[in-house]
Amino acid sequence: MLEIDPVTILAEIFNFLILAVVLYFLLFKPMVKSVMERADAKNAALESALAKEEEAEQKLKMIEERLSNLDFEIEERLQKAYQQAQEDTGSLIQATHKEAEMILIEAEKEAEKFKKHEFNQLRETLVSTILNISSQILRRSTPDVVHENLVDELTTEIWDLGKRDMQQVRTLRDSLTERTPTVYVTSARELTPEKQRSLVKTFGALADKNVNMEIEINPDLIAGIHARIGDLIIENSLAMELSDLKTEVLKSLEESVDGE
Repeated sequence: MLEIDPVTILAEIFNFLILAVVLYFLLFKPMVKSVMERADAKNAALESALAKEEEAEQKLKMIEERLSNLDFEIEERLQKAYQQAQEDTGSLIQATHKEAEMILIEAEKEAEKFKKHEFNQLRETLVSTILNISSQILRRSTPDVVHENLVDELTTEIWDLGKRDMQQVRTLRDSLTERTPTVYVTSARELTPEKQRSLVKTFGALADKNVNMEIEINPDLIAGIHARIGDLIIENSLAMELSDLKTEVLKSLEESVDGE
């Protein structure tokens, strides 16, 4: 028969309790703490995941709403772009139209200027041609008496100069520094000795001293003479009258055209 010793039993129970306490503090409690920490970490991770999931759902909802409005936004932007393009096209067409008008106006001005220039050239050529023909005819047909009359008229004009403008005469005399100044005469025809003496006497009175005279023949004057002493130039010839006539005719024609 098995004998049970109460003391032994109590000792075993006491040992078991001590072992249980030791195991609790050394093994079970750290394990429970670790399990609790892991559980807390899992709960925190779960809460974070739930928060991120909620945030993702909100973003997804926003994206869905944006997508639902995307067609409307695209249509609205396309409409605005079309309207802007229409406005830009209208402005461009208007600017192009104005530019074309300005170019047309400038072209018309240039055409008018060119036409006027060509007309003036044609007019001057025509008048010059007529006067050149007239000059050739006069050169062959003008009698000597006309030439002599023109020389006499120039002589008279020089004498009259001393009467009507003595200041000019004094200025001329002061400018003639040579003891015997020279008169340079260009004549359309040969001058008679009498005409030469008359000219020397006339220019000598004008200069208030003796003068020399150099004579050159130039048939282009047609009839009459051209003379220079010092700064004074004086001419009385048919060529000069034809030149003056050309200027007057061209001026008259120009005024007539402008008046139209």
